[in-house]
Amino acid sequence: MTSTTLYIAENLNKRITPAQMNAFQSVCDESKIPLLQNLSNHEIMNQLKSNPQAFLILDVDDFICFIKKNNTLVNENFILMPQEKESFELESHKDELKKIRFIIGNPPNDLLKIFLTHIFVFKNSPDKKGICSYFDKENNVCFKHDVIHSSERSTLQQKVTDFFQEEIQKNKDKLVAGTSSYAKSMGDILDEFLMNAIWDANPKRASTDRSIPIALSEEEKVNLLCIFDTLNFILSVSDQFGTFYGGVIEKYICHALGLKEPRVGISQNTAGAGLGIFMVMQKIGVLIFEVEKGKITRATAIARGDQTMRDLQKKPKTILFFERN
Repeated sequence: MTSTTLYIAENLNKRITPAQMNAFQSVCDESKIPLLQNLSNHEIMNQLKSNPQAFLILDVDDFICFIKKNNTLVNENFILMPQEKESFELESHKDELKKIRFIIGNPPNDLLKIFLTHIFVFKNSPDKKGICSYFDKENNVCFKHDVIHSSERSTLQQKVTDFFQEEIQKNKDKLVAGTSSYAKSMGDILDEFLMNAIWDANPKRASTDRSIPIALSEEEKVNLLCIFDTLNFILSVSDQFGTFYGGVIEKYICHALGLKEPRVGISQNTAGAGLGIFMVMQKIGVLIFEVEKGKITRATAIARGDQTMRDLQKKPKTILFFERN
């Protein structure tokens, strides 16, 4: 009999903080999912053989242990939680990394709870809205826009920068020094997201000349959402094609783990793969993709007002890839 269960792997169980454990327990209680810890990796392996629906959260050492002892168990329900910014020991295990969809770096516990909750509910809850629904609350400040022409890119880039800059100024007493740089970072990331949504995601436009302005039909328009909740800077761009596929995420996973990946880069021949990965990942700590095949791809970047860019660059990144039919 299979069931949704969360296992905490042996090595990670020894290293996580009490606050992180409380976050795991809280999410499992709210989601009515059993949480199993204090098991050896060998015991977990035996239980996973009969329960492929289970989730396993593990660190790099645990992941290598599973690869060496039974790599057939590695699947999309493995949640990798690296403790260091770079995980060079995974350089020789890229084939197994192709199956990974969730890398959780070291986010604050409020974000950790949101990420885990969304991992549990997204695939099996077709009515569940995207990651932004956790932040798009009545009292939070938002900027929304439907992009109907490619020529809007530069104007919107400035509007997004101004939106976040204004909120930073209003809340500067609550934010750490150095967060002002996030306003321009979000503007830069927006341009990458828009290039992906307007051209790469659209099979009809993926190979067209991007220097020629184009009007977008109702079926091609791109949705932009910015949210600031006094702490989180959230930028989300959605297209209506849903062509971003799981195989592309390997490049982002490798980059987030500090691994060499010669194929990383912008590919204008692969639908949905046109993000400037290096630029995006240097500027924010969280990058999320949500795909409903043939319907929507939503790319979301999150930065924190209690974390400077310098601190951000010292910690492992969070990459999450959600997909459903």
